[in-house]
Amino acid sequence: MAAALTVAVLVEVALQVRQRGADAIALADQALAAGDGVTAIGRARDAAMAVAPWSPYPEQGYARLQAIADGAETRGDFDQAALAWRAVWTSIRATRREKDEALRLQASGRALVRLATRACEGSQTRPPAACAATTEAALTHDDLPALPAFTWLGLGAVAFFVGGAGAATAEGARRRIGWGALTLLGVGLAVFALARG
Repeated sequence: MAAALTVAVLVEVALQVRQRGADAIALADQALAAGDGVTAIGRARDAAMAVAPWSPYPEQGYARLQAIADGAETRGDFDQAALAWRAVWTSIRATRREKDEALRLQASGRALVRLATRACEGSQTRPPAACAATTEAALTHDDLPALPAFTWLGLGAVAFFVGGAGAATAEGARRRIGWGALTLLGVGLAVFALARG
């Protein structure tokens, strides 16, 4: 029963994330058609971050972001190009997919350094090399907790939810104790994750 409930919850979460990706792509396309590049970047970023098993929407989100960035740079709109490339970079980092998206992460980093250098061309106070160095330093800084901390926190939440639901519906003291132990395990895993993060 608990395993079936856990699988059902995980499938529902995956379906919700997948739908969020589909909705984000549709909104990005609407914004692009209306000429609203900033909104299109935000929605494409949302799609890129909607990572779920077998979902095509993260890839579509990255494709939209790269197309927006390339088009903006071609038009000379370096601010919008930087915004789109930053959305690519932050989406990869926020979803902790640096290994899966290594080439795209490197391309976005190179583009951000290139755009920062262009933004400082002709500046009397900041030479382009200094702008590039500042951007490179910012791209190597990592404030996100390690992926295992998120994993333990997620497992703790699932154990807490399933244990609490089981304890609330269980008949007999022995079964309630078992479900209660699973609930406490969930709390313990969450505390462990937060302590490590």
